[in-house]
Amino acid sequence: ALVEQYIDGRELNVAIIGNRPPVAMPISEIDFSGMTDGMHRIVSYEAKWMHGTVAFEGTKGVCPADVTAQQQARITETALRCYQLIGCRDYARVDFRLTKEGYPYVLEVNPNPDISDDAGFARSARAHGFTFPEVVGKIVESALERSH
Repeated sequence: ALVEQYIDGRELNVAIIGNRPPVAMPISEIDFSGMTDGMHRIVSYEAKWMHGTVAFEGTKGVCPADVTAQQQARITETALRCYQLIGCRDYARVDFRLTKEGYPYVLEVNPNPDISDDAGFARSARAHGFTFPEVVGKIVESALERSH
């Protein structure tokens, strides 16, 4: 069993690509403002996959996230440290909760995140200026670098 404390606040994620050095792309946010009162502000199964539901329609990705320069620096640095500490390679995504006081908590490191068009990783890559073929190319190039 896994029991975690719920952290009330904004949900952010940082997509990272590459190895030498890894590059953190713009911070993305899940905007819960479309959720109705009484709904939990989390990205549930329903919010991710059940088109047409209040949870799905009420959770929209925004990139770049509206954070202060200090928050951006702290979150990006933390994401890159997590990427390296966990031993991620080529690409990954680090998810955060930002408390009302502005303190970032790492929720998880996802070493194999969804890169499809409507996913957070792709949203950050587009904000960084990458097309989908360029993202796939960068991931492949990173893997090839490691093989030599």
